[in-house]
Amino acid sequence: MRRVWMALALLALLLLGSWWSLRTVERTTEAIVAEIEAGDLDAAHQRWDEAQVLLGSLLLHDELDAADRLFDRVLAARDAGNGEDFALDRTELLSQLRHLPDLERPSLINLF
Repeated sequence: MRRVWMALALLALLLLGSWWSLRTVERTTEAIVAEIEAGDLDAAHQRWDEAQVLLGSLLLHDELDAADRLFDRVLAARDAGNGEDFALDRTELLSQLRHLPDLERPSLINLF
């Protein structure tokens, strides 16, 4: 009987950790998206840099690298004054950031 309780405790711990991971990624990306939409790219980029260690331990590095490259492109387009490239890259960055929490959600797509 003790093994059953240990297994249930381990299952509960795993579920709690998964829920925490999802909520952490959601809160972090929502804050960054809100700053970008408010027009504060520098604060969003700083928050992104600060969250790299945490997000890197929770998500695939390929997805994070893609978002990091998009951040660089958005900032470069803004600094160059290229409005069309800025708008396109900004939209793609927002889409990528909104996609990151989906990687943590339990679904059949993420399992297989």
